[in-house]
Amino acid sequence: MIQSNINIKTGGRGEYFYLDYYIPKNKKIAANQDKLANSLKYSDLILKYKKGDSGAIAFYIKIINNIIYNYFYFYDLILPVPPSNSYLDFYPNAQVCLYLAALGTIDTYEKAIVCIKGHKPGHIENNIDLKKKDSNNISLEYKYNYKSKKIIIFDDIITTGTTFKLIKNALLKEGASAVTGIFLGKTPMEADIVNFAGGDI
Repeated sequence: MIQSNINIKTGGRGEYFYLDYYIPKNKKIAANQDKLANSLKYSDLILKYKKGDSGAIAFYIKIINNIIYNYFYFYDLILPVPPSNSYLDFYPNAQVCLYLAALGTIDTYEKAIVCIKGHKPGHIENNIDLKKKDSNNISLEYKYNYKSKKIIIFDDIITTGTTFKLIKNALLKEGASAVTGIFLGKTPMEADIVNFAGGDI
């Protein structure tokens, strides 16, 4: 298992937090891989998590619990993001949130964020139209009370931030007083990888 001295990083001008870069297997890295070694190893751990590996899930439960306990103890809710139209992978985001609620760290609404399934996700089909549709299939379950609550949106990966912003804006419209995101990994842009590997970041 990867070393647990992970430092939380900010993204989106402080809108959300993530633990490290997530570098997909198909992303070509021409720069010095030595400086990306930890991110590459970390990316393998996220893949294990996405496939339901119990060791990876337990690792992230511990990490996220510590982060919330120490830095987000004043937040009311953590909401898991479901898989984005994917019926190919197992996404244990709800498991993590339910476990945190059982520990008494933070409350959760397991199915507050919902998605309409029915096709392979756009990034797998490499279909631009499906990529655009993916974010339209994420919605909020309005039977819950979000008013005046400080809410964490929890997901494994953030890439463009479109889904995160969609959910955040919907929660704010419902009266949430604050919304932030915690993600296990952030998919970097090509320039980010080159700069990071070259020592500029």
